[in-house]
Amino acid sequence: MEISVKLDMNAISRVCSVILTILGTYFHASASLLPKGKWEITLPDPITSFGACKSGGFLYAYSGHTGEAHVYSRETHSQSFVRVDLRNPKKWEELPFKEPLQGFGMVAHEGVIYLAGGSQATNDAGEKSNLRSLDNVSAFDTNTKKWTELTPLPGPRSSHELVVLDGKLYILGGWNMQNGHGVEWYDHGLVADLSSHPLEWSKLPKVNWRIRANSGAAVGGKLYAIGGLNDDGTSNKVRVFNPKNNKWSDGPDYPGQGRLKAFGSAACNLDGRLLACSFSSIPHILSSDGKKWEPAGPKLLERRFFHRMVPVSPNQVAFLGGADWEGHLNSIETFDISSGTGQEKLTPAKSLPSPPKGAGKGSTWRGFRGDGNSHTYAKGLPIEWSDNENVRWRISLHGYGQSTPVIWHEKVFTTATEGNHSENLLLFCHSLNDGKLIWKKTYPAPVKIERSKMVSQAAPSPVVDSKHVYIFFESGLLFATDHLGNDQWSRNLIDEYGTFEGNHGIGSSLIQSANHLGLLIDHSGPSYLLKIEKKTGETTWKIDRPERVSWSTPTYAYEGGKEYLYISSNGIVEAYDFTNGKQLWQLDGIEKNTVASPTITEKLVIVGSSEPKQSMALKRFGDFQGKDRIAWIAEDATSSFGSPLATDLCVYFVNRAGVVLCNDLKTGKKLWHKRIQGSCWASPTLANDKIYFFVKEGGAAVFKSDGTNNVLAENTLTIKSRIYGVAPVDRALVVRTGHELICLSN
Repeated sequence: MEISVKLDMNAISRVCSVILTILGTYFHASASLLPKGKWEITLPDPITSFGACKSGGFLYAYSGHTGEAHVYSRETHSQSFVRVDLRNPKKWEELPFKEPLQGFGMVAHEGVIYLAGGSQATNDAGEKSNLRSLDNVSAFDTNTKKWTELTPLPGPRSSHELVVLDGKLYILGGWNMQNGHGVEWYDHGLVADLSSHPLEWSKLPKVNWRIRANSGAAVGGKLYAIGGLNDDGTSNKVRVFNPKNNKWSDGPDYPGQGRLKAFGSAACNLDGRLLACSFSSIPHILSSDGKKWEPAGPKLLERRFFHRMVPVSPNQVAFLGGADWEGHLNSIETFDISSGTGQEKLTPAKSLPSPPKGAGKGSTWRGFRGDGNSHTYAKGLPIEWSDNENVRWRISLHGYGQSTPVIWHEKVFTTATEGNHSENLLLFCHSLNDGKLIWKKTYPAPVKIERSKMVSQAAPSPVVDSKHVYIFFESGLLFATDHLGNDQWSRNLIDEYGTFEGNHGIGSSLIQSANHLGLLIDHSGPSYLLKIEKKTGETTWKIDRPERVSWSTPTYAYEGGKEYLYISSNGIVEAYDFTNGKQLWQLDGIEKNTVASPTITEKLVIVGSSEPKQSMALKRFGDFQGKDRIAWIAEDATSSFGSPLATDLCVYFVNRAGVVLCNDLKTGKKLWHKRIQGSCWASPTLANDKIYFFVKEGGAAVFKSDGTNNVLAENTLTIKSRIYGVAPVDRALVVRTGHELICLSN
């Protein structure tokens, strides 16, 4: 029997129009209900290295890493698999959880969510990590809410990206990690056709580059692998794979800023355009011709890396989780590309964009020179002040001290010594709001040191993190307390390693990483460098050093998964691998680099010396011998007490006579010099587009940071001793003199 059907095209058109209208209304309503900016709902855990995607009208998030940076155990994996309805994103719905993972690939296609690879630790907390890559591949049906096991990967792989294009799964980047160590970097990607049953994995063409911790997306029929980490460190490279000719090519480098570049970046297909974002407040979109990256939309409220970007409408992307310098994030933020285009003008210090709203990165000052480079995210700082203007509070301290205060949100921690022989060691906690004393602790000094203007008096600065304060005194006491003043552990370094020798005492301050402390003891006796467990106070490693008198503090850097420590100390500059204490390089023969701490930029270590023609920049990376490591010698510059300050354009030095010298960062050539009220014992500080120089007698000069000698203000405080340190946080500058704390605020 033959059946004839006559099609009414007008009717079909009307039906299609109705369907499209309904879908459009649903989609528009879903997008319009999304929160603008930061969402009220947060992820179940502060999380990095997790998976997220959109399927239907739901946003999904799966597992990830919840512990401290570089700490892995069964307890540091999220046990969460959730989704939220984008039409009313108020509450997470819990879904059947399969297995804990981090560093895996996750993508949605036609109502199914695919997971591929990843890493997992099964050791208990406190045990050596056995984090290892997996080859598991599985699928979650969003309708039945059931899991299915698929063909495993050809080998274990993690720290990669999973994308889908034309019904095929692609894996880009990654490596094989076993027992906490990488054993193989892959030089090929993988592909599997979802129409094949069972799934079959094939290799993409072999390449001469390797990456992990990269982002990836499929746009315009091509695959993009962005940034990550390679043999040379962090990378902005963009690799493009065309499935039609089965070939890779290079795209325009991603404009990732700072030392991280596009390490831990995220990317997505936003309505046919490639959108990506590294650790920056400004996402970028690839131009229509694929030749350049352009700033996209307004600034984000929060910078983050190892996060996820999920398109939730044609113009909107949800930024989820990740981490910043203070730890993991659980926040979600809507980025709307239609609400503005073009990049806002950046200050010369591109590594320090405006902080997010509310208490954030600008609300802490964690150690000597902040995090080691005297840069702050603090906003709303005063420019002008006097004894009677813009002083929020001013309090006297018992004893005398030369350390820098450290601040964690509303608490200010300060040290001092008391008595004619500094026999009492004092630790104070004051309120940032009004200066009132919250608590005070007194400890007996392990050895007595006769008080003198020529001998250090509570000179080493403490460090603070989210849980504890870590304190070292020149009499040998090293200890930790929590923020309430409860002692955690204590050590006497003189009992352990011998008396500190010399005429002027010890001045080097503690430095910190996520889980460890560092301490340099260079003096007239057997010297040493320590790495110390924050949790227990135990020594991780100790490096014995020859006798060398110095008061310089090392500078720590974490880049591309590696930890570095830089030391400038009385005749030598050194670089160490802070993980294992291995010396990477050294340069001898430098004169009078005894006080100023080294300052690092992306490529340079800048050394300050009180001797002419000895302040210089050295190349941080590369195999250089002797003086070949010197990038430049600073023209006319010396640095007697305060450390050099670097912006993206210039390096600033202050000499003993109180003259500020501004030198070109690339060449070391002097651009200008200008005399201020006096010499500076406190290091200069960069705050957004301003540089603060605090003179030891109470004066201060505020400069623009644009490379000009434009002085915005000159201020004076009446003090009885000297200004030793300054701690800037949002809307406050806390100044430390020998006897006082002074909070300056508009």
